[in-house]
Amino acid sequence: MTAIDILGKDVPIEFEIGGGAVAADLDRPALLAGSQAMAVLINSVDWPPHYRDAFRGMTKIIFFAGKVMVDGHLMDRPCCDQDDAIFYWEAEEFFRNMDADVHANTFFHDCWHVVQFKAAGNQYAYTLMDQVGREVDAINHQIGVAYMLGCSRSEIKFLEDFRDNQRLIIARLDEGVNRLMGHRPGEMGQG
Repeated sequence: MTAIDILGKDVPIEFEIGGGAVAADLDRPALLAGSQAMAVLINSVDWPPHYRDAFRGMTKIIFFAGKVMVDGHLMDRPCCDQDDAIFYWEAEEFFRNMDADVHANTFFHDCWHVVQFKAAGNQYAYTLMDQVGREVDAINHQIGVAYMLGCSRSEIKFLEDFRDNQRLIIARLDEGVNRLMGHRPGEMGQG
């Protein structure tokens, strides 16, 4: 089994070829190298306890190509299986920016969704208002993490602009989600 060390915890890495993809869509050596660089950067920072615990809360990373099933939804964008604390990371999006600091703050965002899920009594945010609220909260914490990671001002500005545009947040919540369980737009439990 392949794993990376994040703050003293082995986080397994798996690969999944989903619908509409082929093995060549998953460049495993590049995904592993990028993940390792991310882990080295995360491990180099002296995190406050709540951020350290959030990073350590993710149980697995699954890199995928195509469309994969996550919590009853066919997904083709990164998302988190919050109850199992598994981050599904779409390979093409991972490769759009190979900077370790961007990967680390992206990973943290979904780690924070696991924190939110547990804080809500292991409940998803089912209403659109609650989902947007969790997104804004996760982005606010992500921005703090981005500063600690040394992200560029343009990366932080991108996060701030996204956080401040509710229409973009709603569009992202619905992006790539094929509802198989009869949920309405915005009701997928993914972040």
